[in-house]
Amino acid sequence: MTDRPRSNEEQYFARREAELLEKRRREAEAKRSAEEERALRELHHMRCPKCGRQLVEERYHGVAVDRCADCKGVWFDAGEVESLLDREPRALAGLFGDLLRGLGGGKPRT
Repeated sequence: MTDRPRSNEEQYFARREAELLEKRRREAEAKRSAEEERALRELHHMRCPKCGRQLVEERYHGVAVDRCADCKGVWFDAGEVESLLDREPRALAGLFGDLLRGLGGGKPRT
């Protein structure tokens, strides 16, 4: 009869310890995941998705767009194209020509 209560007690503490270990594993995983995401954001912030060089923010009809100084790629953040279309009814027609010439008023291509 004395073995029964002790066995239940050991099972309880073993189960409790396993639950605590699992909780700590989940917390450590969540913390590591958050740190990895923060590091990735820092690493890729304002970098060209095509070539990895630094992006420069330029204004186009009052909207900030990101342009790569190296490969000349132009990148829009969420909502920027829509904002351009809302501001300037003819913006879409002139947008591609402006992009070819350069947003900063560069020379037209020949």
